[in-house]
Amino acid sequence: MNKSIHIITGLVLLAFIIGCSPRVVRMAATPEEQLDLARAEFNKKHWLTAVEGFQKVIFNFPGSMVVDTAQYLLGMSYFENEDYELAAVEFRRLMSNYPQSDYVDEAQYMEAVSYLRNSPKHYALDQEDLKKAIQMLRDFIMDNPDSPLAENARASILEGEEILARKSYENGMTYFKMYDYRAASIYFQEVIDNYTGTSYAPPALFKLGESQYRNGKYPEALQKFNSFITIYPTHELISRAEEYVAKINRTLETVNAAGESR
Repeated sequence: MNKSIHIITGLVLLAFIIGCSPRVVRMAATPEEQLDLARAEFNKKHWLTAVEGFQKVIFNFPGSMVVDTAQYLLGMSYFENEDYELAAVEFRRLMSNYPQSDYVDEAQYMEAVSYLRNSPKHYALDQEDLKKAIQMLRDFIMDNPDSPLAENARASILEGEEILARKSYENGMTYFKMYDYRAASIYFQEVIDNYTGTSYAPPALFKLGESQYRNGKYPEALQKFNSFITIYPTHELISRAEEYVAKINRTLETVNAAGESR
């Protein structure tokens, strides 16, 4: 009985392994046929099988007119399989090996998106891949200003900058809560300078003014709060900014009056 159970268990495991293994794309006689076989697997979302099929086109028909298509779809197969590092490598390889390809612009965009997808979603983690992706997207827009993908690239840049802005803003808040207003100001200024279009720019400008106020730099703080009122007149912090302006003006009037009386 035990032997029968072991045999049945083994057969079940074997069937499971075979079922989970990627299918093999047969070798076709022409590059066009091979590409069609691989593309069929791609359309079925059999990403790893598609990878094998496109690799067969690239390695077995290197001089073919369709090899750049296979190279691009190889990158897309890795991308759809969420293997973003390998996807970026393959898109870069297309640009290097087939610079005249019609897919070069799309490969440039997809390489950047691959780095974007590969970056951590939590703002506090290392964001080097995100910074690289943003620069690549900026380069893409500069190289292809009329591309239909340019608008997507701009949206992706803003999405990435939102994460980087939060990282700088939260660093500033950490120092602010530690009463290190000089260090806090550096991070808040970084948000204002580099991530103006993000949702963290208004509170960063407000907290920069507040940091300077608490550090006794009243003229500088007044300038920041006045700028805040001018730039963000409908922001939820506007009433607090106006309170600071009134408070600073009273303080400066007192200081000036004390100086005149001496």
